[in-house]
Parts: sequence; C-alpha cells; structure tokens
Amino acid sequence: MQYTYLDNASTTAIDPEVLDAMMPYLKENFGNASSIHSFGKSAKVLLEDARDIVAEFIGASSKEIFFTNSGTESNNFAIKGLAFNFLNSGNNHIISTSIEHSAVLDTLNFLQEKFKYEVTFIKPTPDGIILPEKIASAIKENTFLISVMHSNNETGIINDIKSISDLILGKDIFLHTDSVQSIGKTDFNVNELNINSATVSAHKIYGPKGIAALYVRDKTPVEKFIHGGMQERNMRGGTENIASIAGFKKAIELLNLNYEKDISHYRSLKDHLTEKLKAKYREGIIFNSGEFNSLPNIVNISFDKNILEYDEEMVLIMLDLKGIAVSGGSACTAGTHKPSHVLTEIGLDQKTALGSVRISFGRNNTEDDVNIFVNALSEIVKPKY
Repeated sequence: MQYTYLDNASTTAIDPEVLDAMMPYLKENFGNASSIHSFGKSAKVLLEDARDIVAEFIGASSKEIFFTNSGTESNNFAIKGLAFNFLNSGNNHIISTSIEHSAVLDTLNFLQEKFKYEVTFIKPTPDGIILPEKIASAIKENTFLISVMHSNNETGIINDIKSISDLILGKDIFLHTDSVQSIGKTDFNVNELNINSATVSAHKIYGPKGIAALYVRDKTPVEKFIHGGMQERNMRGGTENIASIAGFKKAIELLNLNYEKDISHYRSLKDHLTEKLKAKYREGIIFNSGEFNSLPNIVNISFDKNILEYDEEMVLIMLDLKGIAVSGGSACTAGTHKPSHVLTEIGLDQKTALGSVRISFGRNNTEDDVNIFVNALSEIVKPKY
C-alpha cells in the first residue's frame, strides 16, 4: 500500500541532517553538560550554541531561552511559574481562551481547582478568531496573566497577539502565547510581539521529539519549574538532553535556510487542495481555516450533512485504511470518541465537528499527495443525490 502522510501539525518526520547532527552526542560526545571535564565541556559548548541559535531565530536573547522536554511542559512552566509567583498576592485572575490546546486548558483548570485562581475563557468568533477587544473587556484589577495561542493547532487561525500586548502596555499584566504551531510557518518575533513568554517545539519543525524550549523575557517573574538541580540557570533541574538539543539546533538552522521556500511550498499545496475540494464538493464543503488569516500549512474541513453523505465516526478510519494519515477535530479520551472543542466553540454541531478533517503539510509533501487524498476522500464523502 502507498502511504500518504498529511498530519505534519501533529509531528513532522525528523530531517536526515538533524539525525546526523544528533549522532555524535549519542556516541562519542556523550558527556554531561554540568561536568567540568572535557566531555562535559564539549556538551556545554553545544548546549549554549543551540541556545544562541534558538534565541536568534525568534528575536530573543540567549539568557531568555530555557530548554524543556515538550511544548506542553513549556506551557506549564510559563503559566504555573507566573501563577506561583503571584500566589496569595491578591492578583489571582487569568484571561485565556476556550480554544487553547489542552496543555494550556488543563493547566488553567488545575490552577482553578487546586489554588482557587479565577480564569476567564474568551470565546472565538465564528471565524475562529480571538478578538483583542474581548480580551480588553475581561481585564480586572487583579488580572496578572493573559494566555492566548498565537495560532490554533486545529484550524491554523492566527491571532493578533501584538494588539493584545498593546492593550496591557504599562500594566502589571504578563502575556504568554502558545506558539508551537507558528514557528517556521510565520515570521514570529518575540520583541515585535512584545510578549513575556512563548513556546517552541522541535518535533513540529523536523527535529526530534522530547525536546522543546520556553522563551521567558528577562525579568519576567517566573518561579522555578523543576527542582533538584541548577541546570538551565537554576530554573529547571535535570540533566539536559544534549543529543536532542543538537538536533533542535540543526532543525532551526535548516528553518533559517528553507523558510521562504517552505512557506511558498505550503501555500501552493494549500491553494491546490482548496481548489480541488471546492471543485469536488462545491457548497457541501465547510472550511474551518481562514483563507488569509491562517497558517499556510493547515487546512481544516467539515462537511454539510444536508448535501453530503458520510459516517462522521468513520472518515478518519477509512482514510487510514486507504493509507492516508490525517487528523480530525476529535480525540479519544477514556474510550469515548469526542468532537473537537475548538470546532464546537466556533459553532459547529457535535456531529459535524466529529467528522472534520485536518490536513497539514510538510516540507516533503507534493501535489500528488493532495490528489491522492482528494480521490480517497471522494470515495468516503459523497453527494446525497
């Protein structure tokens, strides 16, 4: 069977050059970066070089980059770190959105339940956008944190983070953004956005899994996240994953080299897919991704059940049986197939949301992959009449 991978927003394949960059640190250069001998010094040099590369790519300084194990950990680090700094201070109000990744939503729910923080969740427009004026109207005297994702992992919709940061100029309010999906797909610069913290994950940009970074603007009062060591400038205890950090470094270097070409490639594939779907399904197709205000590599679609016939619980499974890997707006939690909270928040009914499909492109995808997907989909989702 021929396999077609169109789920790059979930994870990308590791680039061969990234793997090559990692191998020396899994073999001969295996030292601990905290050791003072030559093996440790070699690892330490790589660690700080990688920190420089990541920082430069997003417009930060090296001292503002902390390596973590995942984007989820980075979000936890930023949000809990600020919350614990303000614990019992009287400032206990957080503003976020109802369409955040679970790494943010679950963290905020934890702070609500265990530490009695008050959280206001802003709903998106039907287009999936978080309006800055809605954020502004939710600010209170005791608000200390706003957490809004830069781009949505399901729809690809990009939020106006700069306008949100402008709202809180001069206020003692900090702004965190989950930017995992945006890195390498947008011109993301922490200084231009004027944010306090942001997340970067290597496996979304052709790097290894299990390594990520958190940007924290200098003097942002974030508490230490993991205790037990002095690593990461005494902010995150634990021996650094040097081999994966070497891979992360190479992945960022490759983004620097390929950025314009990547963006053009993603947009071309997105345009091709959009045209094919419109021609095939006409008014029966629902695009949950904005045409202009969304990431170039994500297309999220649903289907009008009044016009098209399909089994919403079987679309992804049938595509998988045809060798096509895509994602849905659904997750399997405790054995229950559930519709995407993002898609229901923008107004889709439960069944329509359950049958949605997210297609996300990578560097190695081609127009043939798009054609294969559309042909397979046409055998699963058909006109009623």
